[in-house]
Amino acid sequence: MNDFLFRKWFFCEISRTAGMWNRILLLSCCIWSAFLVRHSQGQQINIGAFFYDDELELEKEFMQVVEALNGPESEQTMRFFPVVKRLKSDDSSVAIQEQACDLVDNGVAAIFGPSAKAASDIVAVVCNSTGIPHLEFDVADEEHLEEKPNHQMTINLYPSQVILSKAYADIVQNFGWRKFTIVYDATDAKAAARLQDLLQLRELHNDVVRVRKFQKDEDYRVMWKSIRGERRVVLDCPPDMLLDVLNASTEFGQTGLYNHIFLTNLETYTDNIGELAADNETFGVNITAARLLLNPNPPAYSQPYGYVIQRNDMVVESNEPSRTLHHDLVHDALQLFVQSWRNASFFYPDRMQVPRITCDFAASGGRTWPMGRYLTRLMKGTSGVNSTNFRTSSLQFDEDGQRITFNIEVYDPLDGVGLAVWDPRGQITQLNVESKVQKKMIYRVATRIGPPYFDYNQTAVELNLTGNALYQGYAVDLIDAISQEVGFEYVFVPVADQQYGKQDKDTKQWNGIIGEIINNDAHMGICDLTITQARKTTVDFTVPFMQLGVSILAFKSEHTEKELTAFLMPFGDEVWIWILISLFVVTFLKTIVARIAQMDWENPHPCNPDPEVLENMWHIHNTGWLSVASIMTAGCDILPKSPQVRLFEATWWVFAIIIANSYTANLAAFLTNSKMEGSIGSLKDLSGQKKVKFGTIYGGSTYNLLAESNETVYRLAFTQMNNDDPSAYTKDNGEGVHRVQRNRGNYMFLMETTTLEYHKELHCNLRSVGEKFGEKHYAIAVPFGAEYRSSLSEAILKLSERGKLYDFKQRWWKNNKGEKCEEEVDPSATPDMNFEELRGIFYTLYVGILIAFLIGIIEFLVYVQQVALEERLTLKEAFVKEIMFVICVWNKKKPIAAGSPVSSLRTTPRRSLDKSLYRTPKSGRRIVLCCSSEEMREIPQSSGSRSGSSSAGKEKGQKEARL
Repeated sequence: MNDFLFRKWFFCEISRTAGMWNRILLLSCCIWSAFLVRHSQGQQINIGAFFYDDELELEKEFMQVVEALNGPESEQTMRFFPVVKRLKSDDSSVAIQEQACDLVDNGVAAIFGPSAKAASDIVAVVCNSTGIPHLEFDVADEEHLEEKPNHQMTINLYPSQVILSKAYADIVQNFGWRKFTIVYDATDAKAAARLQDLLQLRELHNDVVRVRKFQKDEDYRVMWKSIRGERRVVLDCPPDMLLDVLNASTEFGQTGLYNHIFLTNLETYTDNIGELAADNETFGVNITAARLLLNPNPPAYSQPYGYVIQRNDMVVESNEPSRTLHHDLVHDALQLFVQSWRNASFFYPDRMQVPRITCDFAASGGRTWPMGRYLTRLMKGTSGVNSTNFRTSSLQFDEDGQRITFNIEVYDPLDGVGLAVWDPRGQITQLNVESKVQKKMIYRVATRIGPPYFDYNQTAVELNLTGNALYQGYAVDLIDAISQEVGFEYVFVPVADQQYGKQDKDTKQWNGIIGEIINNDAHMGICDLTITQARKTTVDFTVPFMQLGVSILAFKSEHTEKELTAFLMPFGDEVWIWILISLFVVTFLKTIVARIAQMDWENPHPCNPDPEVLENMWHIHNTGWLSVASIMTAGCDILPKSPQVRLFEATWWVFAIIIANSYTANLAAFLTNSKMEGSIGSLKDLSGQKKVKFGTIYGGSTYNLLAESNETVYRLAFTQMNNDDPSAYTKDNGEGVHRVQRNRGNYMFLMETTTLEYHKELHCNLRSVGEKFGEKHYAIAVPFGAEYRSSLSEAILKLSERGKLYDFKQRWWKNNKGEKCEEEVDPSATPDMNFEELRGIFYTLYVGILIAFLIGIIEFLVYVQQVALEERLTLKEAFVKEIMFVICVWNKKKPIAAGSPVSSLRTTPRRSLDKSLYRTPKSGRRIVLCCSSEEMREIPQSSGSRSGSSSAGKEKGQKEARL
């Protein structure tokens, strides 16, 4: 019985156990079937997002991108499910925290947003405490060091403000701006961060970089008025305020031609600036803006932003709704997360499960989601360079989750065409977009009337021509040649005040050509415009087209014919009178001293040891001749013997040498104009005297050179000009030239050497004094950052290489009136004396020779008359006979006929001969210094000697007769 009962229980238990296992097996089959069905449909990953009520377009973009990333349902292996939380603008941080915790409790794998409208970083803190990845797509506040530990899980796809600031600085530097104004919204706390590199320039260059702020709904005209005349503006303005701000600037000429405004807001494309250009006829400002460079081949499901798109250098209209930068960043954030999740699922398929964590659990010290941090590291290490999965190019992050790699496109917001691209290396690549329609611009060239650079063409004036044909000059030829090289049209605009450009000390406003450029009334300025430091702070210059200096313009004394007595000018009249008096007195006194000296009384017949008389040769004739020969440095063959006479003569020689050398030294100076013009040869000489006044153009480059220099000579010259009354300054070069001519040597003018050379060629009564000083350069003035400055400079260099600049100068500097001025004598060179200056000396020579000939002719005629009487010839026969002998210059011996005046000496008795010798002038006698016995024997015997005389008496008589 018990056995039966046991068996019955056993079989019942077995049956019950078998039923339980059947149920377990059935449940297992159901669970496995459910698992297979689950994986066949794909894993669902929840992703949370925050959007404000007015961000419906962003929310729509988020949903569409998620749907596009999931792909067709039949191909889904996993499915991303969006969980969106909407916020209100007045939601507090506590409300946002509750919403974030609700998303975490729902098992979201990531949280996107919210935008910059959120008042705090509470979402980042919640994600950091729970290990949930956090992706932002809007500009964030600058992250401080103490905040970084709370943002470990946050990644922001908006460009880093630090890198963005460097990009703006590089772009402005590439524009070539050296003076500009930064304008931004004072209520935007993030504006200073993205403009910090530009704002730092203001700290270094406060005079060239200015900063202005504005606030929403205030009168923007006050701000624009404070920078009136500024040509370069960096404007950081929200898109919804941009049109109002720019409209307010129209009244002050900021939207006119020649201005450039750079818009730094990356969402400028959302505002239609074309409306501003359409409503303003004078709109001509050059506006450029910055935006993130988009991938040229974006995903097919993504739409382009803006009203136009640019592909393959072609601008194409888009009918799609306007997109913003946030749309593209939301897309890239989703793409980044999904791509990272799929990569992680491939390597860790069993660990990539939906997180099961709550805020309360994490806050109580519980474990965070470990795969969240892994996903964050994957996203930070992602490189979006050359990837077609992202809308924006060059996607990279730093260890703090800040986007440090991106490209900025500089574009024209009026037509949406890109102009250049900035990359993270700081390089800017210009884009050549041939489809862009260039505005046809006619450049206004400011200048001033002032030949030879710019002047009226009198022929054109008579023909009533207008436009550029009305003018001529060096500047006209130069601009015309440059326009042909570069390819632009131009029109000359002479300034009304005829000034180069000077800043008023009180109003700080510039006049003249520089003022026209600053006030946006001209594209460029050209004339004899000098590059100065003051002008370079307000305008820019091309390479110089002319190099020059400063020199002194003076009056050249008119040429006057020298008097015949010009050679006497080295000495005054009283000097010449004293020389003549000294000559006569010395001659007389020398004769007296010589007659006193016994050594100067000599034997007239050296061969006669026992002379009857002694002779002194220092009579008036000889002493006068020796005195004149000494002072004329001619020398003489007769010299004194006695010591007293020699001392007397030596003293006279010292006087004669000094007089002769003094005359020679001063003769050239008195006979040449260059030495008689004056002693001023440099600015130092000019500033060191008071007789001759001098000046320059008031406020010109030469004026500034002297006023700002620390050179002693320059300061002395500037002080002397300031103290002159009436004023030594002029309004222009023409007035200065007229003043030099009018004062005829009592006024000199400091001016540029090139202009001075022109006026010297034009007026022969002008000359330059001294060497040039203060090197200067002429160039074309253009506004700061003018894009065409480099083209103008390149054209100038080409013209210089081809010799065109030299040809232009030769054409306009040479005197075209047919007159040729005398070449100016180099003051440092020894002057050449011409016949006009020395003709008095020649006339003196000719007169002396004429007088000598007249005396000789008179003596010859008297002699002919004596010959005619002695030889009983007619006067004519005697004249012919004697003149024929004179003409025969080769005959050195003259025969003496009997009865002639010479032959009669032989028959003269001794006593009468001695008497005749005494009466005969010494100039007509021959003194025999020595006679040998052989010479005495060769003396011919006289046929007329008396026979009763002894032989000794005959010889003595013959010698005396011969003497």
